[in-house]
Amino acid sequence: MLVYAVDVGTTNTKVVLYDGQLRRLATASKPADYSRSGNRVEFDPASLFDTVVALIGRCANSAGTGPEHAAVIALTGQAESLVLTDGAGVPVRPALSWLDERATQEAAEMADCFDRDQAFAITGEPFPSPTWPAAKLRWLRHHEPATLTATRHVLMVKDELIRRFTGKPVGEATTRGFTYFWDVANGRYWEEMLAFCGAPDGSLPEVVPPGSDVGAVSADVAERLPPARSYRINAGALDHFCAMVGTGSYAVGTMSESAGTVLSLSMLASDWTFDPSRKVSFHSGLRSGDTVLFNGADSGGVALEWFRRGALADMPYTELEDQLRARSPRDAPMFLPYLTGINPPDYLSNARGAFLGLDLGHDRIDMAYAVEEGIAHLLRRNVEYIEPDGVTEIVSTGGGAASTFWNQLKADVCGVDVVVPDEHEATCRGAAILALVAAGTLRGMDEAKDLHQPPTRRYRPSRSPDRDARYLLFEDYLHRLYKG
Repeated sequence: MLVYAVDVGTTNTKVVLYDGQLRRLATASKPADYSRSGNRVEFDPASLFDTVVALIGRCANSAGTGPEHAAVIALTGQAESLVLTDGAGVPVRPALSWLDERATQEAAEMADCFDRDQAFAITGEPFPSPTWPAAKLRWLRHHEPATLTATRHVLMVKDELIRRFTGKPVGEATTRGFTYFWDVANGRYWEEMLAFCGAPDGSLPEVVPPGSDVGAVSADVAERLPPARSYRINAGALDHFCAMVGTGSYAVGTMSESAGTVLSLSMLASDWTFDPSRKVSFHSGLRSGDTVLFNGADSGGVALEWFRRGALADMPYTELEDQLRARSPRDAPMFLPYLTGINPPDYLSNARGAFLGLDLGHDRIDMAYAVEEGIAHLLRRNVEYIEPDGVTEIVSTGGGAASTFWNQLKADVCGVDVVVPDEHEATCRGAAILALVAAGTLRGMDEAKDLHQPPTRRYRPSRSPDRDARYLLFEDYLHRLYKG
């Protein structure tokens, strides 16, 4: 058996080929292609599908697979990006990326027209956002009513890939909580919000549990794929949740950190009950009855990349790490990583990025240290907010996890072990595990630990009064500047 795990990411589209023992046989990727204009970000869904098919072919050629294998294509990736098609499956307009922020006014209208706590209890999201499909649908209702008149299928990007592979529009439960029109607790669409947004009647897809086998690839698409005994499609799950499975962190007490452009945190909840004062988004988990808590801070790794480009003349990360090791945290300035504005868990609408405590003795390396430490402080704030009783460890993946200096700094700041698996394709590995479970090769996700489990490196914390004092100073600056 072969599994092609497809990760439709924001930056790249990636396919990783595994065998039935979770051995990685080949990898292929291509940068995502967007059309941008101001705050509008669109893409061509047909071109995306062609890219996925081509990457599957590249993996097969690289691995030298033959036609004797049965194959599964397992899908994971982003959630919110919106695709609208007519009855024949033809897009009625370019797809809207989740990065598209044209619907800011519409998100504000949703906040005004619906009780915020009630909407939070239904959708799992503390606040409406222009990234959600609900806001974009309302924008289309205002500005492109003819588009909605022509629409027969309102799909998220992974749904659209399933439709193109199988001919059936199918959604998957873990991505629904990122729509703002899904009732998470009851597993159904929120009809009042759909009516408010103007979604055409009957346009939303059937929703299946994560990791579901949704059927065979249609004959015309199979002709475009590498020779195989058969092809089936697995609905997979949200990329963050697949990464938890891929790293073995889908467990109570373990926080999963995606240390990429955005700082994203996921955690399987234990004995969770809804509390409107606790502004953490909640979602259907990978097993019946599971709830996964999730927070995403836009000012993650993007802040360090901003500083590296603008102040360090694109200094290589390896060189930066060597210089950072010689610096003392006592002498560094403080950085508030709010370059994109609002960050959980504080949701301060007027917050902005800031360096504080600068003096003539500081240089750009001191400031780079402050940026990394500031993001670590933001990580600690979110970890303690999501799980006030504490976590046993933080499992970190993504580009930022390649930095040994930063990993140790996070462990020291948070006071908990940071574990970094030697697995650069954790999201795809998780999608492949779900596919193997659906196929009966594995009896459950936990059995994957016995199949080529990647080695890990553990960073143990070194707490000190100075370290805690700097975190308290970070909090003090944040409160005095933006909470007063």
